Amino acid sequence: MIAFHYCWLTSPVPVTGIAVGGNIRCFLKLAGTPYWPEITNKILFLEANGGKIEKIAAYFAQLDQTGAFKNCGAILLGQFTTIQAEKQTEQLDELIRFYAEQYAKPVLKTEQIGHSTDSLPFPIGEELSFV
Repeated sequence: MIAFHYCWLTSPVPVTGIAVGGNIRCFLKLAGTPYWPEITNKILFLEANGGKIEKIAAYFAQLDQTGAFKNCGAILLGQFTTIQAEKQTEQLDELIRFYAEQYAKPVLKTEQIGHSTDSLPFPIGEELSFV
């Protein structure tokens, strides 16, 4: 398991679960297909290369309609490259907190996983633990 730095966007609580998700745009292409993973009690990992806050808000709304935010055990955000370049990180944090509060889900964030050249690999399908 590769260690990466993270911070909490909500109050910290112990979190353990299998990681699912990935690039939000690509992940949403699986919605409604037999390839959509079981999300219940899993750690939902989301990151994006492109997309300003309006596009990411639309992706989050669609993801919410799948039940992903309601059913996951926790949410882990990776890099949102365009959001960071456009200085919309605060808006992104507020947006994910909206869903987290609605469903009482813990949210963590890491800047080490995403599309940058120095990004670390992420173990989708593996069990992760955060304290």
